[in-house]
Amino acid sequence: MDNQEMRSMKERLGLIDFKVTYKTGVHLGVVEDFFSGKTDTLDEKDRRKIEALLLAEAKKK
Repeated sequence: MDNQEMRSMKERLGLIDFKVTYKTGVHLGVVEDFFSGKTDTLDEKDRRKIEALLLAEAKKK
């Protein structure tokens, strides 16, 4: 999943940054910077955690 897909999926699902942080354990600053577009880089481990969360939340809906 590329960066834009992750950002649009988060928006579609209505997730807030705090929930992403709470569910994945990724630092809030990293989540905020990534989803605001301030940075496009994510540690591979963090990327996998966020992708897994987005896919799990999409399955619920």
